Amino acid sequence: MRTTWNADYSRRAVLKLGVAGAALLACPGPLLRRRAFAQSATPHFMVMMFADGGWDPTQTLDVHDPLDMTDGVDVDVPFEISGLPASQIATAGPLTYVSNPTTRPAVDAFFQAWAGRTAIVNGVNTRSTAHDQSRQLVLTGYLDATRADFAVVAARHNGSDLPLPHLLLGGQSFGGQFAGLSGRLGGQMSQAIAYNRIRDNRLAVSAIGEAYVQQALEWERMLDEGAPADFVAGKAAQFHDANGRADKLARLATSLNINMGNGQLLAQSLANAFQSGLTTSVSLQPSGGFDTHNDNTQQNARWNQVFTFLKDFADELAATPGVGGGTMLDQTTIVYCSEFARTPMLNGDNGKDHHPFTSMLVVGKGVAPGVYGRTDRQQQGVKIDLATGQPRTNGQLLDVTNMVAGLVTLAGANANDYLPTVTPFTGFIA
Repeated sequence: MRTTWNADYSRRAVLKLGVAGAALLACPGPLLRRRAFAQSATPHFMVMMFADGGWDPTQTLDVHDPLDMTDGVDVDVPFEISGLPASQIATAGPLTYVSNPTTRPAVDAFFQAWAGRTAIVNGVNTRSTAHDQSRQLVLTGYLDATRADFAVVAARHNGSDLPLPHLLLGGQSFGGQFAGLSGRLGGQMSQAIAYNRIRDNRLAVSAIGEAYVQQALEWERMLDEGAPADFVAGKAAQFHDANGRADKLARLATSLNINMGNGQLLAQSLANAFQSGLTTSVSLQPSGGFDTHNDNTQQNARWNQVFTFLKDFADELAATPGVGGGTMLDQTTIVYCSEFARTPMLNGDNGKDHHPFTSMLVVGKGVAPGVYGRTDRQQQGVKIDLATGQPRTNGQLLDVTNMVAGLVTLAGANANDYLPTVTPFTGFIA
């Protein structure tokens, strides 16, 4: 069911379009694209991909000899039990990784194509093995609701004036003090901005859209009439801040045809969103199911899914012209992570349990390719030089706060503004 809104009533509505704005909604192409191109001579987009459940990086990123049964790390379930061939150490460009062409062929395919644009970071200490806590720590560095995650901070730095600076497509995100910059385009929001017909100088609004606009009008009235300070400082203030961007959001929403079916199609959608000036930073969860406490061979299919999606995504960005020159991969940083890792040794069910030292993958713009950080023979992080990422006796463990500060630095922001007193890990930054 749709409700028809008169233009004079919608002037004070959250989207404040009017007929001219609605006309742009129907055809957001050249005019808005030119505006987006003018925003920045050197755009920097970020895509955070999350693998839910806690992956086992010893199968891919964190190299331990699969044939060494004395170092306290089980890379594979033994052949006598699994019937699967052992993994092997492989190299591609500046990277050393763990390969198994039988069980994880997509890992080899990705590194053979993109090792020269990829950094592997090992030994990141999450300080937790609880799912919810570790997700927050890996993304923000803190267990503090006022802290924003690195993708939201990147959005604030690189596109705070855009209609939807940070776009959440799936999984979790932590907006912290910048929650007004972040939104989920899908489900209710996609219905709320479903202005796709113009009739007799009026807008056709979806039923759920009408409900959202009514709520927005009430918040606007409270602001106009002087609401309590704590209310104004909270959600209403965030709404008021976002309200100035709402018309652009509605105009550009139809330019984003999200297709999560595979990496190539999603890359096409997000490249369009970046080029159109809709958003600058995206968080999503394209893979999951890594919380396997029995039969660790289940990790194989999950890793194959990660690297299949990632290669298709990177391939498509590299084939898509960037904003004002180069390719979209030249202008986009991809961060792939999980909340923690799996224990070094197999348990009695030939699975692995939760382990705090994990690995992350960073691809694309601003990345110095190579392997950084390290874990020892018990898969514990070793001290490193935060400026180089290489082991150093008088260095320090790579904490999630250092890693998040490094990603904020990579995005172009001053990490001290967001993680004061924390030394950023910068070894992986070009």
